Amino acid sequence: MKFTEAQLESAIIELLEAGGYPHVLGEAIERQPQEALIKADLRAFLAKQYAADHITQPEIEVVINRLEADSTADLYESNKATMKLVVDGFLLTRGDRTQKDSCLGLVNRSGLARCVKVLFAATH
Repeated sequence: MKFTEAQLESAIIELLEAGGYPHVLGEAIERQPQEALIKADLRAFLAKQYAADHITQPEIEVVINRLEADSTADLYESNKATMKLVVDGFLLTRGDRTQKDSCLGLVNRSGLARCVKVLFAATH
């Protein structure tokens, strides 16, 4: 049997929901249509994930700005560079110079599907 794109998408959504990950239509997510980042969710994720490191709101904004900053003319290269930051993480220079710089990971390996939802809005 040949899968159509819609059937494949439905099958993946069912698998994620069976694993406890809710499906939310892109139109239902609070964000500007041209924005790929779901900033409120990303802020909440970073605050929780790095609470023990005492991450500050200005540092969280640095992370968001870094993810938004790459706007090369080539969309493919821009997306590739952004995904590298998301997958590999990057060094966050701390605002408080008395604290060590921190290697910031943006993928919560224990909840990968949720992290994908947090970082990028679905287009459907």
